[in-house]
Amino acid sequence: MFKNSFHLRKPSLLALLWLLTFLMAAPLIWLGLHTNWSNHKNTLVSQLSELSVGVGNDVSAILIPLNHMHPQPDCDSTVLTAMQQADFKANFLTNISLVRDGLILCSSLEGRLSTPVPLAKPDFLFADGGGFTLHQPLSLFGGRIDGKTVHQGAFIAYLDYPSTQTKSNLPWLSFVNFHFVEGDNTFTYGNRALPTEAFVAPVAGLEWYQGGYWLFSECSSEVECIVVGVDIMGYIADQQAVGGLIVIFLATALTLATLLGLSLHRWLYSMPRQVRRGINRRQLTLNYQPIVDIASGQIAGCEVLCRWQTADGVPVRPDLFIPVVEQNNQTRELSAQVVTSCIGELRQAGLIGRCQVAINAFPDDIASGHICELLCRLLPVKYYPLFTVELTEKQIDDLDNLCEGVHRLRALGFKVAIDDFGTGFSNLEGLRELSVDHLKIDKSFIWGAEKPSLKQRLVEHIVNIAKSLRLKIVAEGVETHDQLNFLRQINVDYTQGYLHSRPVGIKEFVALLDGATKSTRPDDRHDKQTAEIG
Repeated sequence: MFKNSFHLRKPSLLALLWLLTFLMAAPLIWLGLHTNWSNHKNTLVSQLSELSVGVGNDVSAILIPLNHMHPQPDCDSTVLTAMQQADFKANFLTNISLVRDGLILCSSLEGRLSTPVPLAKPDFLFADGGGFTLHQPLSLFGGRIDGKTVHQGAFIAYLDYPSTQTKSNLPWLSFVNFHFVEGDNTFTYGNRALPTEAFVAPVAGLEWYQGGYWLFSECSSEVECIVVGVDIMGYIADQQAVGGLIVIFLATALTLATLLGLSLHRWLYSMPRQVRRGINRRQLTLNYQPIVDIASGQIAGCEVLCRWQTADGVPVRPDLFIPVVEQNNQTRELSAQVVTSCIGELRQAGLIGRCQVAINAFPDDIASGHICELLCRLLPVKYYPLFTVELTEKQIDDLDNLCEGVHRLRALGFKVAIDDFGTGFSNLEGLRELSVDHLKIDKSFIWGAEKPSLKQRLVEHIVNIAKSLRLKIVAEGVETHDQLNFLRQINVDYTQGYLHSRPVGIKEFVALLDGATKSTRPDDRHDKQTAEIG
């Protein structure tokens, strides 16, 4: 019934939903990670900023006043005492020393040096004239130890702070402090191994990935910046609980996506939805099964049968999908497509007027006049007697309106038949009221009726009823010559079944009608059950 219909298979739908789940989950996971990293980065930057601010405060409160108090200092007792008092007051500075002519002459710790220590060249200068030196040798231990110093006027002081002040307590979080001198960044302290080659200008708020690290830049001024780096693999290895939460989150999301996908697939490809979509898209295939005159053995006409396959190519028996059409309230649409397509194919094949044509119809479509209006609109009046409308409903609820519809069809010249008689509609009074032309005996009665049995007596009884009402009789489902001989003996008028031909396409039916092909017999009954319309 449905042709060229796109079908999204279940594995493909699940794979698509899993991909969408990953695409939606990735930003959420990234947001969680980024927020966590940013919080740790802010804590470290705040810690480092305290150090920077503390050093700056000591310079302002200790070294600058010391220069003001001793504009031309010498290593006398007054200056030494002042340096020692300043050393005591300082929080982040120690070993305050006097410098003259590029030499350290005395310090708050050692007093006057026996051997002056050369002053190292500052690594960068401050705007107020001060400087910062990364490696200034100490006079202690023969100058084999050095330290960081700030230089202000005639005095320098060594930086003195807890090592924890410049370290992160997290193994995956590190930093590097830079000062920019004439456009070039100069390492001050921190992790030299941190990949910061891309950081070439004092710009705060930058974030980038490099060498396995996610990097942040923070600048306290135009010349001083901190770059904080998160070692991503180190973070994953250290924060196993976070990794576990990510795995649980993804597993939950994928489970929900799978359940949603299965439900969505069931809904997308449920029988009612597929039937509705196929009818709405006018995707209908028709087959034609010959009806043979039992007396002459010639093809007298055909029954038009609907065929349907689901979107994934699985054939569905008519007795399964026809009730769904009724459930969907699409009987009018289906009838319209059957009648329109059938007459179009018959006209194109040149068969209109050559044989009888039986078309299945729902009782409501007959009672409402829908079938009558379709046939009258598509057929010339002279061909009305060649078309038979078959009642396909097992149960008839509104007999009065149905009788009126049947009388209207017969008055115009159409014939009307009761299909599958004996399986649902078998009320004798109702049969008289309808006043039809043909009666079709259901295949379930024909199979096995060739042998003396209850079925044989039932078939004989049905034939007697039909003869008493002067109805033509069509026996469906004829498969064997024994069945055909039995039906001939009880004066059945027409037979239909695999003994004569399977339901075939319009071209094959034309060939059958022209005598170009021979009838074939089915190999098994199961094939027949999947082909017949209920």
